[in-house]
Amino acid sequence: MSRHCTSLNGVSVLKINRYNSNGKQLTKWPSTTQSELGTGGSLIQLQEKNSRTVEFIMDAGSMCSSLVVIFEEDGTTEQEEIVDELTVRYRRPLTLLRSRHGKIQAFDEITDQEAVCNNVAVLLQNLDEFSLIYEHIQQHYYLGEVILVTSSNSSKVGDKLLQDARNERLHLLIERGQRLVEIHKWMVSDRLQIDYVLKNNNVSWGTLTGQRKMLMGRYLTIATLDFPPIVFAKKNESGKVIASGIEPSLVAILADKLDFKVNYILPVNDEMWGTLVFNGPKNVTVTGLLGFLHRKEADVSYGDLHMQQRLLPYVDFTRAFRNNHECFLVPAPRPYAKWTALYHPFSSDIWTATGLVCIFAVATLRLLAKWSSWRSNEDGFFSDTMVCFLYILGNILSAQQPQEIRMSANRLFLIWWLLAAATVIPTVYRSGLISYITFPYTPAPIDTIQQLVDSPLKKISWGDYFKTSLLNSNDPLHRKLGEQFAIATNLTQMFSLLETDSWAVMSNQGNLRYQAAALFPPSSDGPRVHLVKECVFPTRSALGLQKGSSLKPYFDKKIYRLAEAGIVEHISSQFAKKQKPWDPTKSRKLAAYSLDDLQGAFYLLALSIAFSFLIFLSEVIFGYRKRKFSTGK
Repeated sequence: MSRHCTSLNGVSVLKINRYNSNGKQLTKWPSTTQSELGTGGSLIQLQEKNSRTVEFIMDAGSMCSSLVVIFEEDGTTEQEEIVDELTVRYRRPLTLLRSRHGKIQAFDEITDQEAVCNNVAVLLQNLDEFSLIYEHIQQHYYLGEVILVTSSNSSKVGDKLLQDARNERLHLLIERGQRLVEIHKWMVSDRLQIDYVLKNNNVSWGTLTGQRKMLMGRYLTIATLDFPPIVFAKKNESGKVIASGIEPSLVAILADKLDFKVNYILPVNDEMWGTLVFNGPKNVTVTGLLGFLHRKEADVSYGDLHMQQRLLPYVDFTRAFRNNHECFLVPAPRPYAKWTALYHPFSSDIWTATGLVCIFAVATLRLLAKWSSWRSNEDGFFSDTMVCFLYILGNILSAQQPQEIRMSANRLFLIWWLLAAATVIPTVYRSGLISYITFPYTPAPIDTIQQLVDSPLKKISWGDYFKTSLLNSNDPLHRKLGEQFAIATNLTQMFSLLETDSWAVMSNQGNLRYQAAALFPPSSDGPRVHLVKECVFPTRSALGLQKGSSLKPYFDKKIYRLAEAGIVEHISSQFAKKQKPWDPTKSRKLAAYSLDDLQGAFYLLALSIAFSFLIFLSEVIFGYRKRKFSTGK
């Protein structure tokens, strides 16, 4: 079939096919009357009045298990003959429904949609009633092929119905006089295909409708947004939107395979993906990328669109091609202050244990000294508690203390003390102190949802969907997280909150990795942000389509092949951007320690001097008062 276009009744027509009695396409029209041809066609002589129409209805959509025939209550004789013949010849389940002014009374008693596939044939003279009938059958049946049969002389109204419905499974069958059947069909290339066939010929329905064309250079309007690395979308100087990234690369492959071109549009007023605004039980406003599809202002939308059950009444999705997660990006923990270097080599438990051991050692020495004073007073200098304290502290600090110890009990105790406490503890402490001064310790980052909930960080994400989902969760932890959520309306402002070190931002995991590398590169002190390991929501990304879009089977087939071949993963890896691991050795150029590294020691020295000076002043003051009191007596 050639790809040239023509115009018929003001409608763009892809091709006019003409068939003879052997089912072959004609290259030349046989002679006939203009009334039989309408606008032109190929003819086969009539043998039986409605047999060809009935054959088309019976052959259509053999994949469906049943047929529904809708005919007018006050229909024509031709309609009655078609119904009678179908009743006799059709061997599968057949449902007959009467319509009156576009209303089917039987639907008032049907509440659920049938789960099985049904072909539908609508026998109608007044084509203005078809829109209402079509809406009803979409609600009550899982549709296969829909055939609108009419003998109306005007095909212009029917062609407009096809253009409005934009469904390849909807066919307009017009009976032209006694000899000609004219079949109109909307193609995914946004053109009409018209076939003229004489009744009672051997042209099959599959020959007429089975050849699916590509999009033939059709321009698709695609709504997208700037959401790196999934989509990089910016307007150039001329105002044209230029898109690149993971999903634009995927669409570029689809455009090459399906033969279509694209025009991009961007959402306005920070609508981004869009939300559902309920103004009443049946009045819903859809904004953003989803709104473009719902209002039929765009053919396709993409930009990390998540497949969600709540959106299915308003838009359709292609086959999912990427699985991801919604995670949190939090401020990275900062290293402990340098002045805490004297404390952090040991944990709180070790410091507590060391203090208790020292107290026990002082008490033991004091007890042994007191016991020895009852006998020979060999180690009487330990009878002073302060002397015991200074001796034990000197051991801990590895300071030499010339004391002659004579008692065997004291000697045995101090041997074990020096081996266990005075040797191991100072050695471990020194190595930890050197390590900390060289590379200061950093607190453990937030890596679980429980830690995130318990932290003082404020949580934020775009839109209210995730907050609502968390609040409605069965998990108490998720509900508590939802209560802490704030809602952002601007992505740029949302990520800027990370600079305050008081916010945790939730977004697509790939987007968070990219933003962390692009906006928050590591500083000389370490990473500035941290990606929480435990994520909150698993997501499935797909392209968004208009509800009932005819593009879906074409896109689904190609996307499935690309995903199975690993092309989607390959494209994702090309645009992925990860933060480089922080190497603390790169920030050091000198081997010598700086004053900043040893600030803890100098702070301790200053505090010790100040404390000693206060003790000295107190001794002077109390000594002066004591001497004055003694003189007065």
